[in-house]
Formats: sequence, C-alpha cells, structure tokens
Amino acid sequence: MPKKIPLTHCTEKNKKIYGNCQVLSPDDILMFRCDEKKGNWYLKRGLGEVVDKNPLVIRLKFKPKGLGNHDRGFGLEEMHNICVVCGSEEYLTRHHIVPYCYRKWFTEELKSHNFHDVVSMCSTCHDSYERSADKLKLKLAIKYDAPLNAGVEVDTKLIKLIRIAKTLLYTKNIPKRRIDFLKRKLKTELNLKRLSNLKIEKISNMEYVKIKKTHGEIVMSNIYDIQEFIKMWRQHFIENNNCKYLSKNWNTNFK
Repeated sequence: MPKKIPLTHCTEKNKKIYGNCQVLSPDDILMFRCDEKKGNWYLKRGLGEVVDKNPLVIRLKFKPKGLGNHDRGFGLEEMHNICVVCGSEEYLTRHHIVPYCYRKWFTEELKSHNFHDVVSMCSTCHDSYERSADKLKLKLAIKYDAPLNAGVEVDTKLIKLIRIAKTLLYTKNIPKRRIDFLKRKLKTELNLKRLSNLKIEKISNMEYVKIKKTHGEIVMSNIYDIQEFIKMWRQHFIENNNCKYLSKNWNTNFK
C-alpha cells in the first residue's frame, strides 16, 4: 500500500473514523453502530447497560421511537477504518458526499439521517476528489446564477467614508482646510446638504458589510427534488473515484 502523506496538519495519522459500538433495543435488535463516545453517553445517563465490552455493545433501557438502521445493511455492518478509495489506514478524514454548503439547507430529518453519505477517505484521496467536486459546484453556480463567493458583500467605498467620519470625530489638531475638505467629501459622496456632528457620528457607525444569500442557499432554493440532488452527488462521487473499498451495501438510490 503506498504511503500516504497528510495534506493538512490537523489530520491525525492514526485517527479512527468509526468506533463500531453496537446499540441494541431492549428486545436485542441491533439498531445502529456508533463510536464509543456516543455509546458512553447512553451509559452515563443510565439509558443503557453494557452487554459486552470488547467491542462495546450496549442495550437501551427504554423503548425508542424507532429502530434506527435495523433494516439498512450499510447502517448496521461493521465499518472498517480505511479509505474507501485506496484502502489506506492512515490520515483518515470524514467525507460528506453532499457538501456542507448544501446540506445545511436540508430539513432536520435529512440532516439527522445522513450516515449513508459520510464515508472515510484518506487526506490525499479526499483532497484529490474535492477538486472534482469544485467543478460540479461551479456548474451549479452557473446553472442557478449562484456565485460561489456569494454571501457577503463589502462596500469598500463606504469603508473610506466611515474612516473619514472617524477621523473628523477622533483625530485632534486637524488643519481647518483639511476638515473642510473631508466634510465636502462626505457631503458629495452621500449627497448631503448639511453635515452636523450627529450626522458624522451616524456615518462612522454605518454597516459596510451586507449579508446576502449564499451560493448553497440560492442553489437549494431552486431544488425541488432533494433526493435527486443527493443522488446526483452520490453518482458524481462514484464516477470520480475508483472506490475499491466502498461497502457493497452502499448505493446511490438509498433514501
């Protein structure tokens, strides 16, 4: 297996993505798997009891509203801590198949059931695929008139006027000729007939950053079939990666 070199210092060499703690219903039905941190969350609150310690298996003490992933192969199988593309066990990261900029606009139900679209990738394969994902984002940006840098607009002209106002308010010993020039500048740029000290103070406190709709928000406002949108990203992931180690229970049509 080729040695993997981390592309970011925040990626740990031996990081484990999956804990494979089994969570059972009171009737001993396997509901889902999780890391030990989440398993211990149930134990610390007295919501579960230990059935086995290695690997950790807990049984819930209460009747859940549903049975989680009990009928979903991918959600129940033991997950291997390897890159789904190359099989490396080093520098693993979680990859969200549908990018966060879109997922954040999903319904809460979809957000809380996204296990199918989170896979493990080494940092090298992850970074390589992101370049392909960026191209798809660009296509969506063009299709829906949703600039990738949309979201924040900075008014550089207004910043200069705010600085002038603050200079007039807080800088001492400015020559009168300079004061007159700065005031004329404010009056001309803001189309003002009079310029009182109160007005100058208001100008100094003006907001020069405007929050506008983001790329993801604009795209998702034009998507009427979210499942098809999710499927599109899954297909893109498969088509742009030679996933030799992806579970056979994983598929693009999962709902």
